[in-house]
Amino acid sequence: MTMLLQRELRQNLKGFLITTLICTLLSVYMIVLIPSMGSEMQQMLDLKLPKQFQSAFGMNKLDFNSPMSTFSMMFSYLYLTFGIYAATLFGNIVAKEFNDKTAEFLFSLPARRVDLIRTKLLVAAGYLSASILVVTLVSALTFTAVIGSDFGMGKLIWMSVAYWIGGMFFGMLAMVLSAYYLKSRMAVGIVMGAYILQVMIGFKESLSFLKYVSPFDWFKGTDIVQDGGLQVVSVATAIVLAAGCGFWGMRKFLGREVMV
Repeated sequence: MTMLLQRELRQNLKGFLITTLICTLLSVYMIVLIPSMGSEMQQMLDLKLPKQFQSAFGMNKLDFNSPMSTFSMMFSYLYLTFGIYAATLFGNIVAKEFNDKTAEFLFSLPARRVDLIRTKLLVAAGYLSASILVVTLVSALTFTAVIGSDFGMGKLIWMSVAYWIGGMFFGMLAMVLSAYYLKSRMAVGIVMGAYILQVMIGFKESLSFLKYVSPFDWFKGTDIVQDGGLQVVSVATAIVLAAGCGFWGMRKFLGREVMV
């Protein structure tokens, strides 16, 4: 089991480093710009973005005199990046054994199949958690250096919790789908489709009922800043669906024939 753990950590390190670097740079870039943008941000948005687009992402509710309120505009981009990373990671970490024809060797190891799959999923969850943690810590340090210690650490933490819960949902959804199709490329399509759905809901009020099944509507940076936390219904929905997908995917992989 130790050998498998080391192999998975090594093979998935590159994706972790790339995702963490991208999200860290995006976060730091936005924080550094906050003092120079401030109250002028609304004028910039009005010039570059239609009112409907601003409304779709909740930008029309923001108070740009607040650092965290301005930073919340970056939330959807970080959420999207973490979602794609999680879906790709979870969707590929087990399915690749069948795609690469290495499942026969993996499941011949002196350990139960459920323990082998669980170890691989724990590595995926660990890398997702570590990436979010690094980005959060660097963001907090940058906020403190640029804005001061009263920037709103609690809201930053709640945003990070949303990244993790949403990322785990996308990851488990991609995992259960990969158990049927063994294709990791669909992961990006899943997340992008959910992102486009959020935009469509924002533009058309007649589609507002879909927000309950739209992962990018469960968690929004603007709502976190205004409410000071996450909505219980959204959190419960994401956790229940993620757990259901995880259980379903595990059962499918446990019952799959090794030779495909």
